Amino acid sequence: MKKNQLPAPSILDRACAGFSITGFWGEYKTPLLLVLVALAAVLALLLWLARRRRQDVFPEIEPGTPPPLRPGMGMTQIEGQPDSGERIFSTTPSPGIHGKIEVLIGGQQISTYLVTDNPLPIGRDPGQALVIIQEPIVSKLHCQIYARGGQVFVKDLNSTNGVYVNEEKVGERELQDGDVIFLGKKGSVRIIYHR
Repeated sequence: MKKNQLPAPSILDRACAGFSITGFWGEYKTPLLLVLVALAAVLALLLWLARRRRQDVFPEIEPGTPPPLRPGMGMTQIEGQPDSGERIFSTTPSPGIHGKIEVLIGGQQISTYLVTDNPLPIGRDPGQALVIIQEPIVSKLHCQIYARGGQVFVKDLNSTNGVYVNEEKVGERELQDGDVIFLGKKGSVRIIYHR
């Protein structure tokens, strides 16, 4: 082998030797420009959607303005007395909450609702009732549970099949902890009141 002889160029070297950026740009200029414009449009759309969604979720946030801080307030403030290490648990419910009801259909719990100072209408019609029970035995507006003077009551609202508390038909009655309300005498809808 001669000392000054170079090895023969490989196939890869021959393929790259004919490539130039200016030649590639000249040949594919229009499709490359279209791809760049499309990518810029997609990026602009995504940024616009992200900003719009943030304003929809947090309407009080205006772009470019920091959140307002009240004078003397840091980012986190813990109110109350220092923890003495002793835990005190209260057995009395919070003000305005007078217990809860469990709605059962055929023995299966469907939902739970808090009994508050606001009446809790129960029925089949979503336009009239807050507790919606889609069962044929339940009237459009069957009954309501409400609190008055610290006591909780159930009241029949002229339902077709009646309201029964512990299997006794009632028009209006004070509820005790554990009372079972049946919507219709032979119905599968039960409401259990817990204080």
